Amino acid sequence: MEIILTITLSFIFGTFWGSFFYTLALRYADSRIKDSPLKALFSRSQCPMCMKKISPLLLIPIVGFIIQKGRCRNCGSRISVLYPASEILYGIMASLFAWKFGITIYGFNIYLLAGIALSISIIDVKTFIIPDSLVIAFTLLSIYPILLNNNIKDNLWGFLTLFAIFIVILLVFPGSFGGGDLKLASAIGLLSGFETSIVILEISLISGAIIGIIYALKTRKSLRTRIPFAPFLTIGLIVSLLYGREILLVYYRILY
Repeated sequence: MEIILTITLSFIFGTFWGSFFYTLALRYADSRIKDSPLKALFSRSQCPMCMKKISPLLLIPIVGFIIQKGRCRNCGSRISVLYPASEILYGIMASLFAWKFGITIYGFNIYLLAGIALSISIIDVKTFIIPDSLVIAFTLLSIYPILLNNNIKDNLWGFLTLFAIFIVILLVFPGSFGGGDLKLASAIGLLSGFETSIVILEISLISGAIIGIIYALKTRKSLRTRIPFAPFLTIGLIVSLLYGREILLVYYRILY
């Protein structure tokens, strides 16, 4: 009963963060304010069509969308279903981290790191840009789990490994990744450490290749068509945060 209550409350808590992170991503993707992180953080929410400020009641995750019946109360324009979908996704993610780590400072810290990475992914999909300010925020939030891990040497090896691999890929295949991908991958490597960074790289490359092939077949475009890579790094990160140790144990059993 206690675990059910924890997961339920975590889901509700996560939907509010989901509303924040998705809105933040949209603001960063907005060419009018993408160069102003403070404006992206502190601007009042408004309808993108009529610019009417949204009341606090209608900002309640999922509930606000239902109350408005998916349309702006002022101008009647349709509200994207991605708003409640992102809130639900962040809510599910919060429940998973609460189940994995409990209601702890560490668990909340890890959730915020995953939340920022997911927000970066949304921005990358929309703009092919990874904001430096969010990568810096991700790195700063990584300090606590890095210190808690008490193995800074391993974290530095994770940073150097992903940095070096992406540099080599960029030298061999120019334009395959952007500078933002390099920075995000390096930050993720710093957080994760050497062995886990390899797991993240494998997951991100495999998932990216699969989606890339499907995308190329569906759109009939070349396999050389560039696609945003931050989402795949984020997939690798989240999977490793939840099941990284279990995956490494499987590797150990196979190799040894």
